[in-house]
Parts: sequence; structure tokens; C-alpha cells
Amino acid sequence: MFSRYCVLMLIAACVLMGCASQPQELPVRTEYSKEVDFSTLKSFRPGRAIAEEAQDYPNFQQMAQQVVAEELIARGYERLEDGRPDLRVRAHLRFTNYQTKRLGTSPTTGEPEATKSDLRDVTLIVEMLSPVEDKVIWTGTVSGFQLDPFKPRSSLKGAAWRLFVEFPPLW
Repeated sequence: MFSRYCVLMLIAACVLMGCASQPQELPVRTEYSKEVDFSTLKSFRPGRAIAEEAQDYPNFQQMAQQVVAEELIARGYERLEDGRPDLRVRAHLRFTNYQTKRLGTSPTTGEPEATKSDLRDVTLIVEMLSPVEDKVIWTGTVSGFQLDPFKPRSSLKGAAWRLFVEFPPLW
């Protein structure tokens, strides 16, 4: 009887923890040109991010570009390396670092001690540009998530999925 109770409590705790950081809860902002008929756009080519912060953590930046491209392909857009795509897509990550302090226990003495945790909130920024000009026709940001150190791609996929729920814009 006791073991069933423990198992049920463990399952309930896992469900509650899983609900705390669902991608659908991430805040999204979008801006777009009302002059563009987004329903006609079918193909894209990745572009290079020009933002200064796109130089931070180059492996994560490259992973963000790949995840955004994969999400667009999953939504029916065709990736073109040659030719003339309907739009160019550039993506980059912005990291906001902050530290938290908490009371912990020293592993050597067992005494209480203050510890610092370095946390990084991440914002995914995606810009869609017209294929010829450098005119941004759609910008989307999703913020407030953290990269899982063991599965950063999974964190990025959740954020990209949430961002593209808002694309193409309905007007």
C-alpha cells in the first residue's frame, strides 16, 4: 500500500514539473509587413544573422539556424540553396545572464553556505527578409526559456515550434 502511494505521488510530481515549462507558455512577439501576402510564400533560404549577439556561443547559434529551418520544412516550406526563394530566414539567440543566490550545504563540512547559480535565459529571434532586398517582412521572438545542457536541441525545438505557431500571420 505504501509503495503505491509513493508511486502515485512521484507521478503527480513529475506531471506538475512537466507542466511548468511547456513551449506553449513561452511569450512570443511578432511584427510583420501588412503589404506582404504570406500565403504565397512557399520557399526559403537561410540567411546569416547580422546581430552582434549572434557571435556568442557559435554552436548554439548554428543549432538555432538548423532548428528554425527544420521547423519551416515541417510546416511545408521548401528549403532552396540555389535559385530564387520567396524569402530569406535568419535566426539567432540572445542570452541574458544573471546569477541567483541560494542557501546550500557545503559538501565537505555539512555546514550551510551561500551558493551562486549562473542561469542564462534565452531569446530566439527569427527575421524573414524579402529575397532581393534586406527588408525585414516578419520578425518573431520567443523568450524566457533556458537551454537544457543535456538536450539543447530539444529546448530550441520547443521554442521554434512555439514561435511558428504565430506564422504565417493572420490578417
